[in-house]
Amino acid sequence: MRSKLLLTGALIAVLTATLGCGASTTTSTGSGPLMALADKVDVARMMDVVEYLAGEELKGRPTGSPESAEVESYLEERLRAAGLEPVDQLGLEGYRQEFQVPPERCFLENPPPPGQPVTGVNVLGKIPGESASEMIVITANYDGPGRDSKTGAVYPGADYNASGASAVLELATVLSSQGEVPGKTLVFALLGGEECGNYGSQALAESLEAGGFRQSARIINLEGLGAGDGDYMDIWDLNYRKNRPTVETVDKAAGLLGVVLELGGADPGTSAATFFLYHFPAVTCDWSWFDRSEHPDFHQPSDTPDKINRGGLRKATQVVGVAAWTLAE
Repeated sequence: MRSKLLLTGALIAVLTATLGCGASTTTSTGSGPLMALADKVDVARMMDVVEYLAGEELKGRPTGSPESAEVESYLEERLRAAGLEPVDQLGLEGYRQEFQVPPERCFLENPPPPGQPVTGVNVLGKIPGESASEMIVITANYDGPGRDSKTGAVYPGADYNASGASAVLELATVLSSQGEVPGKTLVFALLGGEECGNYGSQALAESLEAGGFRQSARIINLEGLGAGDGDYMDIWDLNYRKNRPTVETVDKAAGLLGVVLELGGADPGTSAATFFLYHFPAVTCDWSWFDRSEHPDFHQPSDTPDKINRGGLRKATQVVGVAAWTLAE
């Protein structure tokens, strides 16, 4: 049975003050500006990304493939066009973070010789905050499992996880257009190497840990934002106490936007589970995943753009955008 997240009266009062409900709407976290922020989310622009990433010419975008290299360049250019900066706090001079993936774990049509590693890439950018030592990190993987080894059919991965990648790019565009410096640095991370073993999230977790961000970074991971006909959004907190402030803020943002939020505990196997192993507070948000039947095309050749629930995609992205901006403030 689904369990709806309920807030105590005292907690609601605290979050109302945080989000500015009942206060002047001239502040950046007042309900008026937050609604205006949400209204900027453009689902048509997001669908352009989904259709590109899920296009047959990208052959399922497996890590280490020429098609993945094309996607990496595309994502990098999108972050640059949105005005984001390299995340120098993690020792990066550009937008790419490279890592190694064993070739036997990759879904390549022409794999390298045994023992020769494949290079995976995370694509990251930031909106600098007043504090460079505190981060709100929004993540989604962009890679896919390529082709079916038996039939040769392409796995388009429209919902898993072109939808999440489109949301990260959309929020990078929308939040950078706020024209304000947030209190905390906002980081937008498109992860590679996830479908073949969560190598991208591991690389990002290691760099965050090396940079001393274990106590000062919060991660919101986005997956499966566009499938099914459900009318609710999920947040998975891994039953981790450190995730509570994020869950509370996402719940308040959902309430502000009239979206039903369902709380799940154990992570169903997302990038957030890797961040959890490094003791980072990390949650996963998706659309209507609590009931698996809502996602019949999960990791199937039938996961195509025409099946995306555009309303759910937009609502989930709006909620995360409002919550992320609030956490950053």
